[in-house]
Amino acid sequence: MEFTITRITTHIGIFKLAGVLSGHNDEVTIHYSSVEFMGTDGWVAIDSESTAGLSILKAIEGDVIRHLTH
Repeated sequence: MEFTITRITTHIGIFKLAGVLSGHNDEVTIHYSSVEFMGTDGWVAIDSESTAGLSILKAIEGDVIRHLTH
């Protein structure tokens, strides 16, 4: 399922996300095509393939899955 989240508030900040959610129940995977974080001066792009970017995405994974499945 393709998704676009224009604004999601998580425990580590506010994000704008786009990508594809696939799988069922306990085996859900997310592939991001666009990831942005709300910084002090507006939206800041995050490299979803860098170590830091992957760490951030792992930290918000539960919030994103809950948002998309409820």
